[in-house]
Parts: sequence; C-alpha cells; structure tokens
Amino acid sequence: MNRHVVILALFTAALIAGRPAAAHDLWLEREAGAYVLEQGHRTGAHAGAERVPYAAGFVQQALCADAQGRTRTLAVAGGYPARIAGDCAALLVAASSGYWTKTAWETKNVPKAGIPGVLKSWRAEDSVKRLERWSAALAQPLTPGLEITPVGDPFRLGVDDKITVRVTLDRKPRAGVPVAYDGATRGATGEDGTVVLKIRHGGLQMIAASLETPLDDDQRKSPRDGQVDMLVRATTLNFELPAK
Repeated sequence: MNRHVVILALFTAALIAGRPAAAHDLWLEREAGAYVLEQGHRTGAHAGAERVPYAAGFVQQALCADAQGRTRTLAVAGGYPARIAGDCAALLVAASSGYWTKTAWETKNVPKAGIPGVLKSWRAEDSVKRLERWSAALAQPLTPGLEITPVGDPFRLGVDDKITVRVTLDRKPRAGVPVAYDGATRGATGEDGTVVLKIRHGGLQMIAASLETPLDDDQRKSPRDGQVDMLVRATTLNFELPAK
C-alpha cells in the first residue's frame, strides 16, 4: 500500500471515530429461527458495553435475498433488539441514527440548528449484510447503498486464508475506501473497488467500511439535508466460519 493510501485510511478512520455511532459495531445474529440486529462493541478494537440499545426508528429496511439474488422486504419487529424472521441466503438491514452535531465540547445526536460553536454536522446511514449461503448471484451488490460484497465464496475459507471483497456505491466499485476487519483498518480499496484481507479467526466475521461525503450547497438546501454538512455512510459484512 502506498503512503497516500495509508494516510487516507488513517485520516478517515480517525475522522469517523469522532461520532458516537462510529464507535459501535453493527451485526446480525441468528436466534430461534430469526435474525437479531445488535449494536455495541463486538470487536476488540472498541471498548465499552458489548450490546448498546438503539432508538426506535433506527431500522429503515430489511431485504432478504435468495440464491438468485432476488430480494424481498421483510417485516421488522419493533423495539430493541429488532427481530427479523425469514430464510435468506443473504439479509441486508439498512438503518440510520439520524443527525449528529459536533462542537468543541460534545457530540450530540441532533441537527445543528441553534447550536453554537459547531465544528461539523452529518447525517448517518448504516447497513449490515449477513451471508448465510453462497451463490454466484451474491457476488453482486443487493442495493445502491454503500455495500461490501465478497468476490468469491467466503464459506470455502479458513483461518489465515485471504478474502477479496468489493466495496460499491450506486452498485459501482468505489476506490479509496478504508476497510476494517474486527474494527482495525487493514487497507483501502483499489480502482476496482476491491481489497484483500486475511481471515484471522473462526466464528462471526466482521468486515466494515465507511465513507464520508461532503454535501454541496444545493444538497444542504434540501429539507432532508438542510441541517448537515455531510453524509456519513457505514456498512458491515457478516458471515460465519467454523470456530476452532
């Protein structure tokens, strides 16, 4: 990795870490025939409670994909933790913690209007995708949002093997995106949107990426984004390998 990419990855990781939501992992677990959306400190890179409740309305959508890549929307049981019933080859949950504002004194989960000394403000969008089974169709993104997709079958891999994943936005490869494994940044995507990572353990795999996009003047005039300076997207890929 060249010096420019290293600096980009470290700078972006440090910048995103300034918001409370970025200090939380997002993952999907299987429990009693359903998926459970959890938030907290699942990886060793983050200190704090293993599970942290999220607010009502956090979950925006749940998409269940079959082996052909066809998706359908699933109902999400309200409350925390959200429960989603369905048999999916892949499940993608989109969520949002809303507006955030950072000052020299604190970071608050509110729009910036009326707050003095604002350093930056943003709207947070999050997603997590869990793979249960593999097919060639699942080598393509399921949504136009920020998404991580394996290039090949991840269930054929074991500890110390390498996995190639692609980061996409608007279903197109995105270059220069920092990618983390278990909360630690391991590299940034190349021109084709891919990065190679080492599988370091069995069990639940946590591969994450984040992207910060400044909003232009026209976007800030819109009712939705009129009170923020940027959009911060974060996404996580989950799958499970045999534990050793």
